[in-house]
Amino acid sequence: MNTYIYKAGLSTNEIKEFCGDQQIAKLSSNENPFGPSLLAITAAGNELTNANIYPPRNDNSLKAALAQFHGNGLSSDNFFSANGGVEVISLIEDTLIKKNERAIVTPPCFGAYISSLTQKGVKIDKAPLLDGTFDVDVDAILNAITKTTRLVYLCNPNNPTGTYFGDSVLDAILNGLPDHVTLIYDEVYYQFATRFNLPDAQKHVRDGRNIVIIHSFSKAYGLAGMRIGYGIAPSDLVKKIELKKRSFHINAGSMSAAIAALKDEDHLKKTVDNNTTEVPKITAAIHKMGLTVSPTQANLIMFKCPKGKTAEKITASLLSHGVMVRPAFFLPDHVRVSVGKPDENQKFLIALAKLV
Repeated sequence: MNTYIYKAGLSTNEIKEFCGDQQIAKLSSNENPFGPSLLAITAAGNELTNANIYPPRNDNSLKAALAQFHGNGLSSDNFFSANGGVEVISLIEDTLIKKNERAIVTPPCFGAYISSLTQKGVKIDKAPLLDGTFDVDVDAILNAITKTTRLVYLCNPNNPTGTYFGDSVLDAILNGLPDHVTLIYDEVYYQFATRFNLPDAQKHVRDGRNIVIIHSFSKAYGLAGMRIGYGIAPSDLVKKIELKKRSFHINAGSMSAAIAALKDEDHLKKTVDNNTTEVPKITAAIHKMGLTVSPTQANLIMFKCPKGKTAEKITASLLSHGVMVRPAFFLPDHVRVSVGKPDENQKFLIALAKLV
């Protein structure tokens, strides 16, 4: 496999030269269009008065808050935190896989998986999602497992496709994994799945299965700039992962903001309700333009480009209209657009209609 380097999304400041003075609709990074909770902002701000003091050496307060928030038979021993979901995954890799061992990914998938594994010298096997539907190919995953396979990566709902799967798929994969393989189950978009019942992956944690669930405060909670995420896993595995952490691995502002965000149910509901309402509208409008749209349960929508146009071209053309979107990972003829506020979504649709 050729080396793949994950490129993070651009900021609005980085693209101003292409957009001039017009208002920019940033729909490229799956962020919360409403920003963070006021409770989270206040909590983070309060920590600034003590910025001269080191934060707690551990994340015990956050772990306790997460255990209380999730319930479901989990304890604080089932949680660990890091600087965003990407670092959560990196800690798992540092714990469970070594150079020249193997990992399985299911492209089109989040580009950071392959980038991180490549940098660590891991050999990567692909079990691509099925053409057209982007469903998980369970048989391909299980058939790709070798004696030196250590990790399998699955995202549900998936980035960049938005597609999703239920209990039967997750059960089939976990039941087929040998003891030396752990599933990294990335569900950072799970809050947005309001029209489909995602698997209860936490029951597998309670049962001590080889699974680590990835969550993030970057999406539904609007704390992408604070860089905080967490994993959920059997307690014996959490203990091993925590040995790989740095001292003071989470800053005080991020930790306090995350704890406060968990308490703001109204802000989360506002965010999720907007997504639930807007996704069908955007999807229907893109369909009317004659374009193929993948079903989604995330805060992102993926569509296939018009014939003869690439994702890079569509992305650049929309940028000239003040709309930021992103080419879908590993799919040069597909574009991924985040769900924004209604006016931002309308701006995107008007601009896209001019290009098809």
